[in-house]
Amino acid sequence: MVLIYLARNRYTGHTVEVYSSPSLSATTAVYAKSKFWMVYAVSIVFTFFSLFTAFSSSTYLERFISPSHVGIIYSGGALLSIVLFILIPLLLRIFGNVRVTIALMTLCVVALFFVGLAPSVPVLLVAFVTFSALAPILYLNIDIFSETLIGSNEGDTGSIRGLALTLMSVAALAAPYSMGLLVGDTDNLAPVYFITMGVGCLFIVLIIGAFRQFFDPNYQTIRLRQLLLTVYRNRNVRVVLYAHFLLQLFFAWIVIYFPLYLATEVGLSWRNISEIVAFGLLAYIIFEYPIGIIADKFIGEKEMMAAGLVILGISSAFIPVTASYGIAGWMGLMFLSRIGASLVEVTTESYFFKQVNDSDVSVMSLFRVMRPLAMFIGALLGTVTLFVLPLQYIFFVLGGIMATGTFATLLIVDTK
Repeated sequence: MVLIYLARNRYTGHTVEVYSSPSLSATTAVYAKSKFWMVYAVSIVFTFFSLFTAFSSSTYLERFISPSHVGIIYSGGALLSIVLFILIPLLLRIFGNVRVTIALMTLCVVALFFVGLAPSVPVLLVAFVTFSALAPILYLNIDIFSETLIGSNEGDTGSIRGLALTLMSVAALAAPYSMGLLVGDTDNLAPVYFITMGVGCLFIVLIIGAFRQFFDPNYQTIRLRQLLLTVYRNRNVRVVLYAHFLLQLFFAWIVIYFPLYLATEVGLSWRNISEIVAFGLLAYIIFEYPIGIIADKFIGEKEMMAAGLVILGISSAFIPVTASYGIAGWMGLMFLSRIGASLVEVTTESYFFKQVNDSDVSVMSLFRVMRPLAMFIGALLGTVTLFVLPLQYIFFVLGGIMATGTFATLLIVDTK
């Protein structure tokens, strides 16, 4: 059974991760240098595109279906996304990354139109599942552009990725805040999806303008059994994959259920919700780069990874009891939670890629699939939990799940 993706560079014949190209010819290197700045632009636009609707979608769906069924829709989109991750190597080999990227974004734009229009509940739900399934694949497409253009110039990878992450964090902060300004104190969320369509069209224009002559590697596949055996034999990799999965699970629940809780149970306006979310995201801009430096040069990742999961667990458990503290209390709690998320995100990325090398491409692929896998399991688990507990109490469950990761991190061997 085939799973994800390898790439064989046509210049060297070396097999690497699908979005990695270890060597470039002199001509291609010049192309990469002249075009790489467009990766920043594409990344910024796509981050804004993906997050402009993210925090309002669960509440929008709740107007058409029961809140307890919202998670089922998210899990359906995530499951379809996992299937697409399996099929994407074939599409890349046949059509190339540029055409696949344009096709995926075009389908996303069409799906958003029907989500915003909502001509009927079945059409709305099919369109939303389609959009939520395709969007995660576009992260991979951008990675392919980025890593192929970086090539063998690994000495600049840190600074390039550091700048990209910072710019994407700024876009991530601006997206929900702008959404709040658009919606204001009303409850009309449909325009959010129409605005996002325009951002998607801008993304397509950038891809065509910058990458129409992009040179694709030769995409290949690997087997699932080989992947599972590799992970099973390495305890450090198993644990860090679990920690990264927990982080993505936290993101899934916060995106689906936190805005739904604030809008329906607490009664906050979308202007207030967007301000709370944006203030929390500010923590990424402040902390992620210093955390990476500390992990590399001083104490390693183990302690900070565990501390991040503790913070995520505590901040999740405090969500049901924060309403009495007002907007400032919500902002403080979200900022604290994003400090924890920053610690886990940077340390899991750093530790994982210190444990693997170019021959471990299957494990790298699994690392990228954690996002849709966590969305699928998290949304399904949230749905089941809502049949037993009121909405506000499911965050106690989330806090308990995060705590399991704290104990798991004690099993890894630190890099310092």
